[in-house]
Formats: sequence, structure tokens, C-alpha cells
Amino acid sequence: MSKVKQAQHDKFGAAGASLAAFAMRRPVTIGMLFLSMLLFGILASQLLPLEKFPSIDIPEIAIRIHYENATPAEIEKMITRPVEEVLATMSGIKRLRSKSTEDAAEIQLQFSWDENLKAKGIEAREKIDAIRNDLPTDVERILVYQFNTSDLPIFQLRVSSDRDLSDAYDLLERNLKMPIERVAGVSKVELYGVLKKQIAIRIDPLKQASLGITNSQLVAALRQANFSMTAGSFYDLEQKISINPQGEFSQIKDIETLLLKKGVQLNDIASIGYESPKRTEGRHLDRTYAVGFNIFRESNSNLVAVSNAVMKVINQANESPAFTGITLFVMDDEASSVTESLSDLLNAGLLGALLSILVLYGFLRNLKTTLIVVLSVPFSICITLGCMYFMGYTINILSMMGLMLAVGMLVDNAVVVTESIQQERKHHSNAVEATKAGVGKVSLAVIAGTTTTAIVFLPNIVGVKVNLTIFLEHVAIAICISLFASLLIAQTLIPLLTSKLSNRAFSSRSAKMPLTSDKQSHKNTHQDVPLGKLASNYRKTLVWSLSHRGLTCLIALLILISTAIPMQFVSGDDDDDNNNRLWLNYDIQGNYSLAEVEKSVDKMEAYLYANQDAFHIEQVYTYYTAGEATSALTLEENITMSKGDLKALIIKDMPKFARARPSFKWEQGNGGGLQLTLLGDSSASVSNVAKRVLPAIQQIDGLTDVGIDGNNQKFELQIIVDRNKAFRYGLSANDVASTIASGLRGTNLRTFRDAQSGEIGVRMLFDEALQESITELKNLAITRIGQQTITLDMLSESKIVPRLAEIRRSYRQTSITIGANMADDVTLKQAKERIENVMQYLTLPDGYSWTFDGSIDRQNQNEAVMQTNMLLAICMIYIVMAALFESLLLPTAVITSLLFSLTGVFWALFVTATPMSVMSMIGMLILMGIVVNNGIVLVDRINQLIVQGADVNNAVIEACLTRIRPILMTVATTIVGLIPLALGNTSIGGDGPAYSPMAIAIIGGLTFSTMTSLVLVPLAYVLLLRLRTKTTLLINTAKLWANKIANA
Repeated sequence: MSKVKQAQHDKFGAAGASLAAFAMRRPVTIGMLFLSMLLFGILASQLLPLEKFPSIDIPEIAIRIHYENATPAEIEKMITRPVEEVLATMSGIKRLRSKSTEDAAEIQLQFSWDENLKAKGIEAREKIDAIRNDLPTDVERILVYQFNTSDLPIFQLRVSSDRDLSDAYDLLERNLKMPIERVAGVSKVELYGVLKKQIAIRIDPLKQASLGITNSQLVAALRQANFSMTAGSFYDLEQKISINPQGEFSQIKDIETLLLKKGVQLNDIASIGYESPKRTEGRHLDRTYAVGFNIFRESNSNLVAVSNAVMKVINQANESPAFTGITLFVMDDEASSVTESLSDLLNAGLLGALLSILVLYGFLRNLKTTLIVVLSVPFSICITLGCMYFMGYTINILSMMGLMLAVGMLVDNAVVVTESIQQERKHHSNAVEATKAGVGKVSLAVIAGTTTTAIVFLPNIVGVKVNLTIFLEHVAIAICISLFASLLIAQTLIPLLTSKLSNRAFSSRSAKMPLTSDKQSHKNTHQDVPLGKLASNYRKTLVWSLSHRGLTCLIALLILISTAIPMQFVSGDDDDDNNNRLWLNYDIQGNYSLAEVEKSVDKMEAYLYANQDAFHIEQVYTYYTAGEATSALTLEENITMSKGDLKALIIKDMPKFARARPSFKWEQGNGGGLQLTLLGDSSASVSNVAKRVLPAIQQIDGLTDVGIDGNNQKFELQIIVDRNKAFRYGLSANDVASTIASGLRGTNLRTFRDAQSGEIGVRMLFDEALQESITELKNLAITRIGQQTITLDMLSESKIVPRLAEIRRSYRQTSITIGANMADDVTLKQAKERIENVMQYLTLPDGYSWTFDGSIDRQNQNEAVMQTNMLLAICMIYIVMAALFESLLLPTAVITSLLFSLTGVFWALFVTATPMSVMSMIGMLILMGIVVNNGIVLVDRINQLIVQGADVNNAVIEACLTRIRPILMTVATTIVGLIPLALGNTSIGGDGPAYSPMAIAIIGGLTFSTMTSLVLVPLAYVLLLRLRTKTTLLINTAKLWANKIANA
């Protein structure tokens, strides 16, 4: 080894020895320091907010513009396209999508994760404000939404009763909504399903026309009569007095007696009174009408604490006489979900820690030494919690996942340091000097091992941001902090405590677990060294591999080639979610009223509850509107039947529906569903293309519930105004249209403030019969001339034509989505390949295209980033090792262990029938940082022995024999720490992807890599040294010949 490399090693060794010496000189200081860290970590665990997911800004902005009772085509033309055009000028947009329905325009902007979303939200509002005058004048609200993971409701509360709840708004608001809003930590409460009463001004169009009052005059009079304003101030007796003209309605009588013109009051042409707004949606829970609450919490509040406080209010309401006959049911309880998930994860972590302790004791055979090594786990975790508190992180399922994954690795540094100290105690009577020497010898190894384990996460923290890496960052932070905390403990607290142990403890341990004799450290040979049976067999294997290098390399090559066998059978798949819910979409065939849709819902729910036990249904919740309905089927826990089989069973005897075509909704979670989006110029043409593509997709084996999203057909009544006739009566087409809009849509006026109920909406409407009869609409009075009443049918013609229920746009083109669910035995990769094979034979018109969305798009993105990050991780591991070892060649020997770890991963996935998913790839990423540690420990010790004068073969064998036990201990503790996760059914958040694929990948890769690297890393080291020697000799020979030729 060169002097530079020796100095490099001496530098790290001296630093480690100095740190250990300081700890032993100041035991009280070190003890109090770590005790304070332990206590603060325990305190931080109580202070840190507890939540399901960390607070993360989702890189999407949604704009919703309400415009009721219009057609999708009308909204697309007047609202959606102008807003799209102006928003498209924003920078950084990855995707622009929109949807035009009969009551609103919805535009969604998707950005990169590293964009400043607050600035983008402000920019979007400013751009829409700039074209506000180009939008219809009666557009009232433009809502711009930004999303954060903490914005999700902590739970949804459903209220159901046998009695009518349609007028229960005041009861629910006073007794439930307002008390919940007063709970500390609650930010807002949404109540839906019941509507607050409004003041309805029902106009009689005949009386209005006969008195010659136009709609515009009527609306202007109502708006001018109900106002609120300030008129400045004046000074009197040196006091400032504000002037506030009172113009608000204070009672209904004020509205009734409003003077419209001389001798005409409002109640002469209208009836005024309280009304419940017409229902536009409904909910059923357990076959009864249900009302819903969404409860949201403040961003920095404790999820579980807020949830428990809200539950107390709900329980109190349940006991109230006012709620007799009313059932309150909690759905999607995030607190319960996160508590259960964290509990499962914690139990798995504790079981893994216990198994690790037993493994350590099995190796060390000394209780005191075992406890000293194990101390690194609680101290590291407490230090991590304290750092998380100062860094503004929270306790959530991701940070807990990081801590649980780290449990088996936190003892690694302590094991290596303790073993090194044990070796030195055999040759030093002074415990302090032996401890310093032992720490110094392995300082470079533990620093390099910790750094390489942590550095694999660097691309996920600072690299390309996708949804996976954003969430993985929180796992990485927990792992990295805990690993560096364990490094600090291994360099300070462990040497301090170990120095207090008597030599008897170490000697008794050595006697129980014979590995090497005292002669071994003094001899550069490996003969005549009494070894244990395992170490003896290991030495024989090493000697054989070094003597038969070619054959060993051939065996290694065959092992790598064997990876092709499991790779053929291990399928790539998206991570399946474990939620116990099915979504049933009714696909209403037409524009039926809410009452008619409810009849279909009742029929379906009767069928489901009649077979409740056979279908393993715990509960059915249904949401429906005019023309649309969806039922959520909550299943029993731990059912043995697969979801695919259960869907088939439900569909088998499902009753026939005249107005609906029920099918199971495409899965929207982490797996199960896929979507194909067709893009083109117009809705009609894209719809025709979709009708051609749909049958081909339906024929694909393994796809179920294939259908077109939002392709329901509705009907509209088109009224064509005869402009010439309207002109003869002094009207314009716009006047006629305004009267029709007021009659059907109504006009919102300024709210009315009631002393008891607060703000109450005021709405000007025509008779309800107008909205239910075409005949009544045709007889709508538009104006009156003399004794003649001019009606709508005198000015126009009408016809009923079909239209789409909604118009979707994506990438600034009209789009239609074809979606499907996958059978249980079909993977996402297989489904993708089958769809691509079909689509390549379909010829689309010029200007039309298709793209994958949904699960396939998400998986492609995640896998691409993960593969890139794994390559970057390998490069950074090499760079770190090259810098620490001061060599470009030696790190290559360590990198060989990575190749064999991948072989182990694929064989483990194959044996356990686990697909290659994103969770498996996360396991491979973590594995990369772990497997190189074994090679680092070996190469570091070999370098030390060569510096001391040993020949290469003897140095390799002696280093391997002295380091096999710490390697086996660290590997064993990591593996057994992950066994509970690998064998259990613990999943992210309780209903997300399971942890088992990740744990299986780490266990398989680490086991196989350890078995091979203990032989192949030393062999690679020897071969690389021989290569370097031959290369140097060849270069020197070439230089010598060059000099001879030059001198000749």
C-alpha cells in the first residue's frame, strides 16, 4: 500500500481513537450528553405531531367555475377553452386537463414537484382575473384549489335515520357541526346532504308581464334595495363618527313590500317565503338516506388527539334526545388507520429488535457485551426523534418505516467496534489503550459503511422529484439520521462502556466461541491456528478459491447467469393496495331525474343486502345525482376470497336494470386499474374513435369492466329564437334568453341576515312547473303589449337533441378515456403489452393519438426514476469508497457484492412468488447501501495487514477470518430484524402497498450477497492487485524499452 493510502487510513484511525479517548477521559460528560439526548428523544416523541402522511404540497392546481343549468358544449366554448388558453401560458405545466359538465368547468394543472406552488396559485388567479370580463356575466364564483396531504379529512361522518333528514340542517348545525368546529385542532367542518333553507321569491310571469316589469328591472330593484355600505365619517366634539346607511332587509316583510313602481309591490307579482333548495344529490348508508360530514384538522395538530376529541363530541351527540332515531357512523377514520398501521409497524419492529438481540447473544455469549451493543438502538432512535423535532418533521408511517428498517442496521457499527476492541484486549493489558487501538483499526470501515448506506438515498432527496421520491425522502431522512447517530455512539459511548468490562468477559466469550488464537495477530501465516468448525471450513473454502482462481471465477459467472432463470418468472407489477372496499358504478343510461336514479339505487342495495353474508359485505354507502350513481361496498376483514372472484360472484346474479348498466369502477389506488386516453379534435369524432377501439380492448384476455369514462348520453331542448319576430315585439334574442335563464336557472340575490339562522340565501325563481313541463315553458310570458301576452312559443321553435353528459380535454385536445380493471392473475406489465399489441393494428385518423394514464403511467414514471436513482447510487458508492480508500481499483472489489445481491433478490422474489414492484425496488435501493459494508470491512482489514508486511494471500485469509464473525453478526441482525415485515401483512397506512416485497428483497439479496462476497470479494481483491502489478510492470517495461530506443 502506498504512503498516501497508509496516511489516509492513519488519519481516520487517529480521529476515531482520539474520539474514543475523549469519551474515556470524560465519562460523566459523555454519559450526561447521551442521557440528555435519550430524555429529549422521549420528550420529542410526545411533542412531534402524529399523522398518517407528512405534510406535502401536491403539485396540482384545480380551478372550478360554477355555471349551473348550461350544456357541456356551452361551458366548453364560453368558459373552459378561454381559461385553458390563458392558463397554458404559465411555465412549468406538465399536464393540462379539463372537464366541462352541465353545471361547471373544471381545469386541472399538473406541475413538477420542485415548482413553487404558492406562486403558481397566485399566477393562475391573476391570469383568470385578467379575462374575467370575457366570461359570462352571471358567473359568480371562480374557485382555485391547491392541495396538501394534510388537507384530507381526518374522517368522514355519515348520519342516517329512518326519519326524513332533508330539513335537519339546523339540528345538525347546532348540535353537531358547531360543537365539532369548536374542538381544538379542527380547522373546518363540511356538512352536506342537507341544505340550509333559503328565501324564495317566486315570480308569476303573467302578472309580471301584465304590469310591464322586465326581468332586468326586477333584478336591479331587488339588488338596489338590499345593500350594505359605509358612507365615510364626520367629526363632532372632536370625535370621529362613522356613517353607515342601513339598506339591508331585516325581515321578510321588507321584501314583500318592496316598491317596484308606483302602486306595485313585489308581493303583487310574486310569492315570498322560506323554501328548502331542490335536492341535486343524495346519499344512502345501510339503505337509508344519509347526511355527511367531513372533518378537517389544522396542519400542525396531532391527528390522533384531534380525532379522539371529535369522537367525544360525537358520542355526546349520540346520547342527546335530539338524536333519537339518528345513527352516526364514522367512515375512513384516518386516526384509526394510522394508529393501526403504526402499531403493526411498531410490533414488527419490536419483534425484529428482539430477534436481533437473541442473535447477538448467540454470537457474543455474554449478556453485558450484548446489552452494550444493543444500547445503540434506543439511543439512536431517540437522537433521531430529537433531530426530527428540530427539523420540523412529524411521526408518520413513512418516518416510522425508516426507523423500523434501520433497527437491524443500528447495531452494525457497535458490533464491528466491539469485535475489534475484543481482538486488541487479547494483546493489551491496558483496557484504555486496547480500546483506542480497536476503535482506530475499524474507524475507516465504519465511517465508509455508514456513508455508503446513507448515500444511496441522496438521489431521492436531491434528484428528480416524482411522487415516490417525495415520500421516500421522509423514509431516507429517518434512516440516515439514525445511522449517523449509531456511528457517533459506536465511536464514543460503546468504547466508554466496553473499556469498563473486565478481561474475563472477553476471554470467556472467546472460550465459548473459538474463532482465532492469540497467535493469529502476531503471525502473518494462517497455519496452525486453532479455529472453530465454521471458521475452519471457511478457511478451506478461501484457500481453495485462491488456489483455483479460474474455476472460482467460472462458478461466479454461472451464478450471475443463473439470475436469468428467476427473471423469466418474476413479473413486474404495480404495488397492490390492501383496502377492503369495492366501487360499483351504475352507468345510468340517460338523463333521468334524481328520484328515478334513486329507484335504481334502491333496487341494487336490496340485492346486495339480500346476499350480504355470501358477498362478505359489511356495509354499503351510495352517492347519486341525476344521471350518475356509485356504491362503495365495505367488505369484511380478512376474507379468503379474492376481489376478482367476489366481483364475479356479485355480477353473476345481479338483477337487470332498465336505466343502468352496473359495473365495478376502475381501481384508483396503487393497483388494479388502468386507463387509455384517446386524443382528438372534437367530442363527436373522438367518441366515434372510442367506439371503434372499445370492442378491441374488451376482447383482451385478463381485462374486466372495460368501458368509456363519462360517455353517458343526455338530451337537451334547443330553443331557436326567431330574431325577426322578437324585433317586431321590441325584443332581442338576448332578452328572450335572459328571461328563459331566469325562469329555469333562477337568480341569486344578496343574502338575508336572520337573527337566529344567520346568513340566508335569497333567490328569485319562477314557478316550479316551468322546470318540469315543456308545455309550461313554451307558455312562458316574455312580455306584454297592450292586451296581448307574448309567450315563448310565439317567438321561437324548439327541438330535443342528444348530447354528451360531459366534455373532457387533455393536453389541450378533446379526450375520452377507456378504462378497465385487471383480473387477479394479470399483472400491469402483461396488461400493458396486450393493449399495445392490439393498438398497433388499429389505424387512427390523422391528428388522433392515444396514451396510457392511470396505473401504467404512474408505474412507468416511478420505475424510470427508481432505476436512474439506483444507477446513481452505485456511482456514488464507488466515489465514496474511492475517496476513503484513496484508490480507484480496490472499490471495484467491493462493488462485486452488489451484482450478486441482485441475483439473490430475484431468486428470493421467485421462491416467494412476489412480483417486482416499486416496493421491491425500494428494497433493492436500501440493499445497495448495506451489502457493500461487508466488503468494506474485509478490504479495510486486508489493507491494514498488507501495511504491516503480510503477503497478499496471508493477509486476505487472516483478514477474512478475523472479520467473519462481525460480518455474520451484522448480517444476521439485519435479516432477523426484517423477518416480521417479510412474513407479516403489515402495509403502508393499513390499506396501501405491503412492506413484505421490500423486506423479502433485502433479506434475499443480503443473504445471497453475504455467502458469495465472503469468498468473491477477497478473490476480486487479489485479482485486481495482480492486474495492477502486471499493468505497472508492463508500463515500466514499455518505458524501459522506450528509453533504450531513445538512447540508441
